[in-house]
Amino acid sequence: MKAVAKMRREPGLDVIEIEPDTISENEVLLRMRAASICGSDLGFYNYTPAYQRFAKVPTIMGHEFAGEITETGKNVRDFVIGDRVSVESVLYCGKCKFCRSGTTNICQNFTVFGMHRNGAFAEYVAVDQKYLHRIPKEISFLEAGVVEPLSVVVNAFEDVAAPIRTGDTACVIGPGPLGLFSAEVLRSKGVRDLLILGIDMDEYRLQLARDKLSHEALSTESADPTERKNLITEGYGFDAVVVSAGSPAALKSAIPLASKGGQIIVIGIFPEDVSLPASDLVRRQISLRGSYGSAWKHYEEAIRLLKHKLVRAEAIVSHQFSLDQGEEAFQMAKAKTGSKIQFKN
Repeated sequence: MKAVAKMRREPGLDVIEIEPDTISENEVLLRMRAASICGSDLGFYNYTPAYQRFAKVPTIMGHEFAGEITETGKNVRDFVIGDRVSVESVLYCGKCKFCRSGTTNICQNFTVFGMHRNGAFAEYVAVDQKYLHRIPKEISFLEAGVVEPLSVVVNAFEDVAAPIRTGDTACVIGPGPLGLFSAEVLRSKGVRDLLILGIDMDEYRLQLARDKLSHEALSTESADPTERKNLITEGYGFDAVVVSAGSPAALKSAIPLASKGGQIIVIGIFPEDVSLPASDLVRRQISLRGSYGSAWKHYEEAIRLLKHKLVRAEAIVSHQFSLDQGEEAFQMAKAKTGSKIQFKN
């Protein structure tokens, strides 16, 4: 089969031919139908220091995916050949205190598809049945291919952030896919006024937010975000600020945008440590909350949101590529000349 893999300890990727993994008695063999490129995949592609320490080489890349079951192990009872499924990305131990409490996303011993074991940028992938979520007929494979990142946003707003109330104001820093999904989920929760911020390099995604999702979106290099904050919130600041960009400057900029008593929810992953004005957080009583990954219930809620078209994934997925176009797909993702980029098979 064809696969997009990290074969060398240096920037780049290879499109390879390899035999599919043999499934165990608890696994299914999944024909990948849609697999999305994540910011983490870009970090692995670039082989930054964080991924030199974190990920295994060689590995077939990819952890955001959905597909169709083509083979089942002898112990698989709840799924059959032909079922359409989405797959959890974090492989959890099920034994640590975090797993036992239901927060499998922060498992003490977790590994990740496409980082520690072969992932989804391939024609076929072996998956343990416990990580599968059935996809209803109302959801296309394109939409099912973003259940994982949408579930990350669901976790942030359902279990990490303080409750979002109807009529709240919100700002999303970073118009990448996680930022756009955040804006969609916030609107579904009744946020009254919402602003998406990016930089000039994000213009494609900012324009997508404006034209296809009807959100207000601007570049902080071309317009003053403080002026917009004051107009939107009557000078109070935003009740919730979401930092989806893994940029130290983005996190620092969140503090003056937040209201007194407001909250900053961080879902981006950063390449380096960030220094913050901690006294400003204290004196203005701003909560800073970090959110990582997602657990079973968040995938199910993401599927519900897609089924009822409360999140417009088909607008956020901008391009699909074949596996033999691996380099082209990653170059587009790096250049931000698309939004969510997928492989299809």
